[in-house]
Amino acid sequence: MLTLCFLAAALAVYYIIPAGKRWAWLLLCSYVFYMSVDPRMALLLGGSSLWTWFAGLGLERETGERRRRVWLWAGCAPLLGFLFLFKYLDFFVQSAAKLLGITGVHTLGLVMPLGISYYTFKLLSYLFEIKRGNLEAERHPGYLLVYTSFFPQILSGPIERPGNMLPRLRSPRYEGELFNRGLQRMILGLFKKMVIANRLAVYVDQIFADPAGYPALAAWMAAFFYSIQIYCDFSGYSDLALGMSDCMGIPCRENFSLPYFSAGIREFWSRWHISLSSWLRDYVYIPLGGSRCSRARRNRNLMLTFLVSGLWHGDNWTFVLWGGLHGLWNMAGKKAKPDRAWKRLVSILGTFAGVTLCWIFFRAESVSRAFGFLKRMITGFSLDFASLQAAVLPFSGDNTCAALLLTVCGCILLLFVYELQRHIRERRKQDHGEEGRDKDGKRGGKEAAVGSDAAGLEILTPAWTVIFLLTTILLGVFGNSAFLYAQF
Repeated sequence: MLTLCFLAAALAVYYIIPAGKRWAWLLLCSYVFYMSVDPRMALLLGGSSLWTWFAGLGLERETGERRRRVWLWAGCAPLLGFLFLFKYLDFFVQSAAKLLGITGVHTLGLVMPLGISYYTFKLLSYLFEIKRGNLEAERHPGYLLVYTSFFPQILSGPIERPGNMLPRLRSPRYEGELFNRGLQRMILGLFKKMVIANRLAVYVDQIFADPAGYPALAAWMAAFFYSIQIYCDFSGYSDLALGMSDCMGIPCRENFSLPYFSAGIREFWSRWHISLSSWLRDYVYIPLGGSRCSRARRNRNLMLTFLVSGLWHGDNWTFVLWGGLHGLWNMAGKKAKPDRAWKRLVSILGTFAGVTLCWIFFRAESVSRAFGFLKRMITGFSLDFASLQAAVLPFSGDNTCAALLLTVCGCILLLFVYELQRHIRERRKQDHGEEGRDKDGKRGGKEAAVGSDAAGLEILTPAWTVIFLLTTILLGVFGNSAFLYAQF
């Protein structure tokens, strides 16, 4: 609730301040928000942003290709160095020591700065786009500082591109319809996070902590519920971030587009965490050679990209394995789309099942515990009353467990009906040959081609607005507001 109050105050003052000074207010709010978690890390955030601003000017000024490469690497090296130091150094030291059988190795134990994975990728894309000639270097350091630290996005993204956001920071769009859309998105995000994700977290955490202590049915339920939890948690945060941006007249690109309605793994990755998947596509996969090469090299490029994606998520081999599994799946996946409704339904269910199994490695604390969880799912499975009772009990630990299970399942069904309606509208548009466009009406490739109705001004109808708002007020769990992706 404190965060919501901060957002409301920031927005109220934002519209009082003269338009030319609003960047300064956004910068102040962003650093106050950031420093409320760890004031020391604000120096790293500000220093990285200012160095990137300086390197961008040098990169643009040079005309020789060799000197431009020097400026590019001079700008990127400190960013990558800090990311490695704070996030991965201890992980690689521990892994190397374990591999070599060395004991008693001490690590630095550095605290990972808030949002470092997100703002590092923002700053890297800024330099890459200048190098490619797609972006002019920002002359005003304040705007680049705001772009990097923008408080709605600093926790968990989206990883907004500089070519999209920097011009909108200078010239925000003040439209009543855009403001209303922002409020709608925030209501939807609060419903996903407070009503569904927070309630499921209690159950999922208990089962994953001790899968052997519960029946196999509980492991299946926890795997399914974690798929829903991580989607509602992360897409809920994205809705809040994008909604706040809309309210400020700074619309940003979609980050989720009904991913669990995907009829294949490639479609899933064009709909899930779009800002990251498109970043990896543009700055890792395509520079490696993309798909315009032999099949063997294409598969190598896919695997390396997904391994980078896994490692980006955290310093644990579970994330690397999760990325590798998705890499293998994408290598084997086909582009062909189902031509019948029942075939698409089967593909959607199969994709969701596969993604859910992969999430087990993402959620588990170690590789061995992930395999232990999978083992529990297939050993001793039973649907008798005792197993059912033991599987439901962790929801509350008392005789209210069944009521809580029905409540959360009802809320999931409510969200499913809403998103199914959006999916049907999307399919109808595709059937009529309408191409996806971004918020400026331009053709938007993978990022805008799916879920084009989400780019429209209406997110929720009045009926859905009332339903989600009342449900959040009545059933929301506001005591646990930490977002899963903030740890990455």
